[in-house]
Amino acid sequence: MKKLLIFPILLMLASCASQTRIQSPADPLQALTKQVAQAPDSVRYATYWSEYLKSPQPLRTLDAQDRYQSEMTELESGRKTCTDINWEAITQLNSIALLPHLSAAECYESIGNSEQANYHQNIFNFIATGILSTRRGDTFYSAYEIAGWSEAEDLLSISGYEILDNYFEFAASRSGLYRVYNVRDPDNGKVRKIYFDNSRFLHRLLEIQYPFAGLSDALYKNIIQPLAESDYAARHAVGQVQEAEGEFQQAEKTYIEAIGMGSLTANISLGNLCLEGNSTKFAVNECTQLFVAAADLGLQEVKILLAYITTVGLGIEADAELASQLLASAADTMHKGEAEYAMALLLASHQYNMSREEQAEHYLQLSAQQGYAPALLELAASHMKGKPEQQEIFVDLISQAAEQDYPPAQFYYGKYLLEVAGKDQTHEGIKLLQQSAETGFPAALYLRAGIAENGLYQQKKDEQSALRDFERAALSWHHPAQFRMGVLNSTGKLVQTNHELAYGWYALCAKANNLDCVTNLGYASAMGAGVEQDYQRALKIYQYAAQQGSARASYNLGLLYQNGQGVEKDLYKAKEYLTQAAEAGSTDAMNALGLLYLTQSEDTQDYAEALAWFERASKHHSMYGLYNQGRMYEQGLGVSKDQEQALELYKNASELGHTGASLKLARAYSSDEFKKYDLQKALHFLKLASEQSGNTRMRETLLDCQKAQYCSELDIGKLVSLLSKAE
Repeated sequence: MKKLLIFPILLMLASCASQTRIQSPADPLQALTKQVAQAPDSVRYATYWSEYLKSPQPLRTLDAQDRYQSEMTELESGRKTCTDINWEAITQLNSIALLPHLSAAECYESIGNSEQANYHQNIFNFIATGILSTRRGDTFYSAYEIAGWSEAEDLLSISGYEILDNYFEFAASRSGLYRVYNVRDPDNGKVRKIYFDNSRFLHRLLEIQYPFAGLSDALYKNIIQPLAESDYAARHAVGQVQEAEGEFQQAEKTYIEAIGMGSLTANISLGNLCLEGNSTKFAVNECTQLFVAAADLGLQEVKILLAYITTVGLGIEADAELASQLLASAADTMHKGEAEYAMALLLASHQYNMSREEQAEHYLQLSAQQGYAPALLELAASHMKGKPEQQEIFVDLISQAAEQDYPPAQFYYGKYLLEVAGKDQTHEGIKLLQQSAETGFPAALYLRAGIAENGLYQQKKDEQSALRDFERAALSWHHPAQFRMGVLNSTGKLVQTNHELAYGWYALCAKANNLDCVTNLGYASAMGAGVEQDYQRALKIYQYAAQQGSARASYNLGLLYQNGQGVEKDLYKAKEYLTQAAEAGSTDAMNALGLLYLTQSEDTQDYAEALAWFERASKHHSMYGLYNQGRMYEQGLGVSKDQEQALELYKNASELGHTGASLKLARAYSSDEFKKYDLQKALHFLKLASEQSGNTRMRETLLDCQKAQYCSELDIGKLVSLLSKAE
């Protein structure tokens, strides 16, 4: 699956790095550049890229490009020779730009100055291979990371790819931006898409902390919109945003402008707008011509759309024979099974209200029969939905897909082997997960991070690796990973506590309507964590999330009404929201509801209800539910006093980590309060309580007592008292 861009030029002057007489530059980037030229293997590309982004160079990229282009114009016109150009000055303006180094190397080679030629060739090779070495370029999550987009076209052109068209692809509600090139592979003539990502570079230009430019829509407003005046891909992207916002007439106008500027992909967008009945300029029977125009200009994938249109008779008369011919023509330019899979997706789609499930299944089977990995994975998934007896079929299909190095299949098969297949499959499951994660597949990174954080499946616990994977997944718009990064930053686990950064992560995935993140934005506002405390804002956020189905938001709303924070205190509304959350499965809400019935005013006090909610929470293994039940039996609140039952409940709560329950047991065994006098057991639970509480003073005092090899009842009583006060 992986196919790197091939540079014939990389085979020349391979690693002959000669010493140069160029004076050592003062700034760190130029020092690194000189080191790369002299000894490329001594510098990691990631280090070089990081130093570049910190330098002033990204801010003067346009000036550097203009200077280079101006010199090349002079050279091509004959007004200058290559030796008249100050190549050191040109390349030092933007060290990471490829063509200036290549042009310099060619110039010096032409005059026999191999020392200088090697200098620039080594830098060119280092940057080109650095860009390509850790990515695949075939999806957004494995996009080649670059600075300016001109570097993308330079890479493709040098590699011999024919660029058919390019367009922008947004991710995560315009928080991410990728430039995608439709190219023809020089080796096999197949058409493929290659993704490029320059988000870090753009954030540097915008002087916004990466990856949070999307929170203010800066990538669209400050990059795409200004660029749309001269770049057809950007103009097309503006049309896509207009269409998404329901501005169909304006979108249509923008698509037509983009087509006039040279965009082929805009024909597809305009054709779709037309087929969906949102065009004011084209009748439905004219939509097809827009797709035909794109196909005639080289976008062979459009033939699949035309095959679909002629199959279902969308705006034109159905023609099965023509559809077959169009699909076969598209298939000639694609990987085996790819065209049939795309056809299956269209036929299953409800985009045009013309879905054909049986035909979709037919094409899916055809694609799978040709061994196309995405089709095999989809078929495998269909055999896992309520059909455990078909597990062998599932394994056969998904293993075929995984063997083709298809990252999603590697992930799902690896996850299956780890979680379902059994311990004897753990090694293979980890291997597949690693393979998927190494491609950057976000879900695989997230799962691998969780395994490393907790040391699961006999893997070594590695919190730093876990943090790196959580962050990589989060940067690829994986919402659970973004939520996790928010939690890590807000709690100080794995990283130093940073509430502002946590708020940014929550805001990113909240923008994509992840309810966990939305709810945590409300919590941050209520607590003043990373943002100014504002109960009114928290209330509105919680209300929105609760309406969308968030049990945690309903729980937090209940607490606001119970405590009168941002609203007038209202125990009936508190009960309403807490019940809503509890019914949705929130054990926190179950306990809060039990406490409301147990300890609030006479208007809400109801011991039977309190006990019922504590019992319900306990069934969900809630240590708080168990502890609160124990209190009711110990004190005889709505039930007959039952010390034995109370102790049993406290033991269960203690096992789950409840400090108060452990302390209750320590007190009970040390004072004969429950007629269970046993100093050794008292010490056991006292030690457990100190560990659960993290009380350093308590732990030291207990250690001193144990060192004396004798702890009296009086000593234990003092320790219990000490811990009780701390609690």
